[in-house]
Amino acid sequence: MASEVSDDQILECQRAVANGILTKLNTIPKPGPVAAAIDMIAGRLVASGNSLLVLRRNSRHDYGFDALSILRTMYDVTLQGLYILADQAKQEERARLYLDFMWVERKQRIELMDSSKTWLAKRLSGSPMRANAEPAIEERFESVKAKYTGKNNKVRGDWFPGRLRDLARATGLEAEYLLMQKFLSGFVHSTPLTIMMGPVVPDFLLIDWHWRFVFRILGSYAEVKAVTLDEKENGLITLSRQNVFD
Repeated sequence: MASEVSDDQILECQRAVANGILTKLNTIPKPGPVAAAIDMIAGRLVASGNSLLVLRRNSRHDYGFDALSILRTMYDVTLQGLYILADQAKQEERARLYLDFMWVERKQRIELMDSSKTWLAKRLSGSPMRANAEPAIEERFESVKAKYTGKNNKVRGDWFPGRLRDLARATGLEAEYLLMQKFLSGFVHSTPLTIMMGPVVPDFLLIDWHWRFVFRILGSYAEVKAVTLDEKENGLITLSRQNVFD
C-alpha cells in the first residue's frame, strides 16, 4: 500500500517544480518588453512562495495573517501578469505599459518628496545626485505620460486601465476574483471581524493557492517562450487554471 503524501510533501513538490520551471524559463533569453515584464513578475511570485514555506517551517507563532497578506499581494501581481499575456496580439503593448509606468512612479515620488515637510523627504529632495538624475526622469516621463493620461488630463494611478476586476474579467477569472478579493482584503486592512476570527482556511491551503497562482503565470510564459515541460509540470499548470473555489 502506498504511503499517504503529507501536506509538507505536496507543498515542497509545488515549490520544487515552480523553481524548476523558472530555471528553464531563465535559460532561454527572449528580447523585448514581454520577457522583461514577465521575468520580473514570475521571479517575484516564486520568491514569495519560497518565503511562505520558510514561515510554515520555522514560525513559532500563527503566521496566517502574514500569509494572507502575502497571498493578497501575489494575487494582484498574478492578475497583472496574466493580463499582459492574455491576448497575444496585445502582449507587447501591455508589457510596455507595465514597464514604462516606472517613469510615472519616479516622477510621482519626486513630487511626493518635494511636497513633504519630513526630515527624510527634505534630505532626499536636496540630494546632490538629483541634478544629474532628474532631467532624464523628466524626459522619460514626458515621453510616456500620454499613455496614462485620461480625458480629465490626469495621469491614472495604475499602469493598466480600469480596475483590478477588469483584469480578472479579461483573463476569465472574475468569478474567482470576486470571492478572493473580498476574502483577502479584510486581512490586509485588518478589519475587526478578520482579526477576531483569524484565518478561516488552513495554512496549507493558503500556500497551495499561492503556488497555483504561480503556475498560471509560469504556464502562460512557458507557452510564450516555447519551453518544453514534463508531465508533472504540465499537470500542475492545468490544475492551476481552475477556479480555486470549485
